[in-house]
Amino acid sequence: MEYRIETEDDNTKVVFKGDITFSENVSFRQILKELAESSVKTCIFDLTDVGMVDSAGLGMFLIAKEQADTAGWKLNVTGAQGHVASMLKLTKLSELLAG
Repeated sequence: MEYRIETEDDNTKVVFKGDITFSENVSFRQILKELAESSVKTCIFDLTDVGMVDSAGLGMFLIAKEQADTAGWKLNVTGAQGHVASMLKLTKLSELLAG
């Protein structure tokens, strides 16, 4: 998984590329740390270039949502396609993280 964080005004976008799996746990937590240290009001996880997400990846999205709720910022997920969109819909995370 690769990612870049883009910030414009109070909006932050994390653009992901590759697969989001258990092996990306440390990198994902780094993203959450960077978001916690910034003045995020709204964050969008752009999953357009993500080919696969496993159960650990879905769990990481839940951790991000919990962090957002606790810190008072909004988290949305966009761009999910194919397998990723199916997994988000199957687990109802698409409703929880709707943009």
